[in-house]
Amino acid sequence: MPAMAAREYDVVFVGGGLAAALLLKELRAELTGRVAVIDPRPPPERPLVHLSYWSRDRTLYDRFAIGTWRRARVTNMPPQPIAPFALRLVRSTDVFAHVDALSRSVPLQWLRAEARSIARRGDDLYEVSTDAGTVFARWVFDSAVEIPPTFPSPNQLRAVLSGTGIRVTADRPAFDAATATLFDPLDELSFAYLLPLSPTEALLESASFGPVVQQEDKRPLLRYLRERHSEVRFTVTHSEWGSIPLGFAPSQTAGPRHVLIGAKRGLIKPSAGYGVVRIAKESENLARLWREHRPLPPSRQTARLWRLLDKGFLELAVQDPRLPMELLHRVMHAAPLIQSLRFIDEELAPRELAALLPVVLSLVLGKHAGR
Repeated sequence: MPAMAAREYDVVFVGGGLAAALLLKELRAELTGRVAVIDPRPPPERPLVHLSYWSRDRTLYDRFAIGTWRRARVTNMPPQPIAPFALRLVRSTDVFAHVDALSRSVPLQWLRAEARSIARRGDDLYEVSTDAGTVFARWVFDSAVEIPPTFPSPNQLRAVLSGTGIRVTADRPAFDAATATLFDPLDELSFAYLLPLSPTEALLESASFGPVVQQEDKRPLLRYLRERHSEVRFTVTHSEWGSIPLGFAPSQTAGPRHVLIGAKRGLIKPSAGYGVVRIAKESENLARLWREHRPLPPSRQTARLWRLLDKGFLELAVQDPRLPMELLHRVMHAAPLIQSLRFIDEELAPRELAALLPVVLSLVLGKHAGR
């Protein structure tokens, strides 16, 4: 890669994924200076992935929904309403295309480079070292999990959510198009969720938790379909794979204008859908603080009780990847599905949370006692 001359910008985004795109959209009227994104691969060059999420409020993503469900089931339990939540599915390519169109007014330069480090200088600038040269900036928004401060930190609890997805068509009606399945164990280590787009088409994804990334594996999903619909022939029309790091946000950045965004801002929840909505909300919050000329918190810290529960979940994932599955099974069978979603969203009132705590703590404390 040819070296570039040192350049100075008002704002630099290190990492050009969803979090950067959303914050650029939110700040497009305020970013009138020189802006750069450091990332070797712009979103249009990235493969299509499906993003599923639930929300009680309207979100940016809703207009792109290719599927919406207000009823869902857990394993083989009867379907349950999830109002006031709605579960939706969107394509990443649709979201990025829309956000990119809205952000075209920003004087943006895309630097195809890999960032290596971020350091604060004494002249009120930050120095971003890349494999193609050095960039200087007054503000740095950082979603690059692999550069310091790395996320998750090797000195703190950390885990990974891994998943494989397949989009399938059936040769005859096989799915209840009005009902999503949010938790159906594939084995001791992973579960499936099924989002039916029609009686003959669905997206089926796996999820597993553990200390290391699990590679793409379609076999458990295909076996799942064969076991439940032995008389149906399925064709895979699309496949995808991904992983999301889970951990607490780094406690220190290079300085007050080095702001972490995306998963690097701190993400510990047994759901990619939670993360999709949380990243959008954090973008809106940071943009509001920017417009009000208020300090931007470099990272996000959760309330003490939720932090304690998050720590317990990470400890289970690190100790034995089967334990997060057991925890999810207990929680999602101990309460109505709507309450489980509110638990993941950190919305439960103290009385409701108290009713679920024995289910959670008995597993966490029991495993601690057994070590």
